[in-house]
Amino acid sequence: MLKRRRLIFGLLAVVIIVIVVVQYSDQGVLAVTVQVERTSLEVSIREEGRTRVGESYVVTSPTSGLIERVNWKEGDEVGEGSVLFKVLPTPDSGQSSQVSRARHEAATARQRQARTLIDDARAVSEQAELTVKRQRSLAEQDIISAEMLEQAELAASSAVRQLEAAGETLIAANADVLAAKAMLITNDADRDASGSEVVAPVSGRILRVFEQSERVVLAGTPILEMGDTELLELVVDVLSEDAVRIRPGNRVDITGWGGENSLLGRVRLVEPAAFTKISALGVEEQRVNVIIDLEEAPSQLGVGFRVEAGIVVWEADDIVTIPISSVFQEDGRWYTFIVDGGTVSKRAVELGERSADMIHVTEGLVTGEEVVRYPSVDIEDGVVIKR
Repeated sequence: MLKRRRLIFGLLAVVIIVIVVVQYSDQGVLAVTVQVERTSLEVSIREEGRTRVGESYVVTSPTSGLIERVNWKEGDEVGEGSVLFKVLPTPDSGQSSQVSRARHEAATARQRQARTLIDDARAVSEQAELTVKRQRSLAEQDIISAEMLEQAELAASSAVRQLEAAGETLIAANADVLAAKAMLITNDADRDASGSEVVAPVSGRILRVFEQSERVVLAGTPILEMGDTELLELVVDVLSEDAVRIRPGNRVDITGWGGENSLLGRVRLVEPAAFTKISALGVEEQRVNVIIDLEEAPSQLGVGFRVEAGIVVWEADDIVTIPISSVFQEDGRWYTFIVDGGTVSKRAVELGERSADMIHVTEGLVTGEEVVRYPSVDIEDGVVIKR
């Protein structure tokens, strides 16, 4: 029993000695290092976007009435001038038809009355002109006074004005007759003949159909939307603080659209007005739309497709770069740990632009030096490291 205890204690002592020897024979803090290099750096703003047609047209009903069933479907090709749908006058009840007929009869009566007034006014005007001619001849012979001639001329001028007024009355009466006649639809054939056909303003595709079935609509009701799908553009909303760095002409790398290759685009417009948007985390953000032209849109890419856009706002070649994880900040200044012969030393650096994982070092480092990539709390000035 005693021998067994001594054996156990002996084994524990050996294990402890081995652990101590291993610890002291392998001194130094474990660290990952990287070499300072001169490389190219590209800074981009990455956001999600969606495709849309550059010029879309929402076709609305020009008048209130009954639209016939729209036979177009989303994706259909439409030529310029093709009939998209037809708007018929709203079907009237029996009482409305009686009112329309009564209005038409009243307007026709006013038209006849206006024509009679014109005939009477024309006769009075012609008689007044003859009277003026006779009075003028008599005045030249001093048979009548100048005052009597002036009265005749005044009567002739008044007759001319009455004739003009009668003409205006006839014009108004004619308009009333046309309006009443347009409202007077006696049967379905008249209704069909008086309908309005709405045609496509341009050639393109049907994007959306808002009203498919036959129903009564008001003037201005959207019926369908169409556009040229070959003229796709990309709209990306970015944070307002990022938008100030974006300029028209900036290159855009487009990925995540479903194809194997990335697409190329150029910024055409940064909209001048921002809008408020609630993020997925519930934070209120000010966003700005950036409009991007696609240099070549594949046939598989449609309207409203989601994509990922990388808007390049800065790029340079042959500059000193290190991983962002190699720098840290103290008292408002940036530092990194330099490795020299297995020992680290803290050095202040000046930084420039940065990408997602790399940063441009403008001062403090030269090519070939070695820095710690992920400095832990155990690494400090003068510490020996092991790789």
